[in-house]
Amino acid sequence: MIRNPAFAGSFYPGEEKELLKMIDNFLAKAGKNIKAKKCRGVIVPHAGYVYSGLTQAYAYSAPIPERVIILGVNHAGAGSALSLFGGGTWIVPNGCAECDAEFAKELSKNMPSLKTDVVSHMREHSIEVQLPFLLRRNSDVKITPISMYDYSVESARALGAALAKTIEVFPGALIVASSDFTHCGPGYGQMPPSGMNAAGWAEKQDALAEKKILAMDTEGLFKTVHDNGISMCGLGPVMALMFALRGASPEKLYYNTSSSVSGDDLAAVGYAAYAFR
Repeated sequence: MIRNPAFAGSFYPGEEKELLKMIDNFLAKAGKNIKAKKCRGVIVPHAGYVYSGLTQAYAYSAPIPERVIILGVNHAGAGSALSLFGGGTWIVPNGCAECDAEFAKELSKNMPSLKTDVVSHMREHSIEVQLPFLLRRNSDVKITPISMYDYSVESARALGAALAKTIEVFPGALIVASSDFTHCGPGYGQMPPSGMNAAGWAEKQDALAEKKILAMDTEGLFKTVHDNGISMCGLGPVMALMFALRGASPEKLYYNTSSSVSGDDLAAVGYAAYAFR
């Protein structure tokens, strides 16, 4: 199965030279402020590169191993609620990423309820936008793409447990949880309180989620997000990563909002990079 790029030219440049120039610029900026260290998992955003590319670069400054599991969001709700893109090749302007058939086979054995389904992946950007960075850092990377629409604690726990068991067979694999954080503004159906701009509200909301992430309190994160109305689109992927990497030490790498680029006081999306070692 060939999965051609669906968002080249919109979320990121469609021409390879321009794309690599943008990625290298972001990696260089991040590299001035962070020491690259090996990690077991990362949380990264998935917006247009002009907005979230620098935040992604902070996460991808770490060494990228041969095997990477990418937990993405199923924004449209198409296909299965929890789905594995079982085999084939994902193409982006700067290369091709082969799906990791060995890892997928072992993962499916450890989680029989995990469905293999391409429908949920074909028009979804949250996994695709990670590939140009991953391929730039390791052109031989093999990927296991998993799309999530079921954000229950039970589903995340089951997937996390299966991932942990599978990684025991394939040590050194990296888990990428793709998530933006607070979405605030007229287009998102959530406005900041009176007297606060969108970026300030996003930062305040996302600090609540961050506290639970850094404490590795997965169920607490679920409760905090729901109790406070935090519009974090990748809650499922983040929880699955946290369940899979029990005992890991999380570290905040970078945070900003789309307002830092757009200058818009009325609308903002929060972007964060975290590493789990």
